[in-house]
Amino acid sequence: MTDETIKQKENIVSLGKKLATLRQGLGLTEREVASRIHVRTSIIEDIENDKVINVPPVFLKGYIKNYATIVGLPVSEYQPFLDSQMKKPSTQIMKNYSNKEQTKRHSKRLLTVSLLIILMIIGVTAFLVWRDNKSELVEVTHYISPPTANNG
Repeated sequence: MTDETIKQKENIVSLGKKLATLRQGLGLTEREVASRIHVRTSIIEDIENDKVINVPPVFLKGYIKNYATIVGLPVSEYQPFLDSQMKKPSTQIMKNYSNKEQTKRHSKRLLTVSLLIILMIIGVTAFLVWRDNKSELVEVTHYISPPTANNG
């Protein structure tokens, strides 16, 4: 980097620093600004410290517009920042809040448990029927012929 580039970067004041300076000039605290915008104080801190806020760009745009309105920052001062934020691709991963996968897994488990219970009932029933039939059988160890009338 050349000396000119370093001097230009030193002269550029970030949007967060501008907002913080104006807020302090009005005697407002971060908490007061946060309550007026209806956000957490940590979001105001992140904006002032130029940290990346993990919110959709539309929300960030609204937060900055409202913050700038409260402290009296003209649109021309923050609009380039908003334009650059809107051009950036969103890196957020969409979360699936659907219960379909969980419901599928639950229904598979329920089906498996139900089938196991049915198989156990059939097995126990078959065993009991087999045992009852076995006890009704008469075991013949020897056969004696009945007496006949001619023998005697």
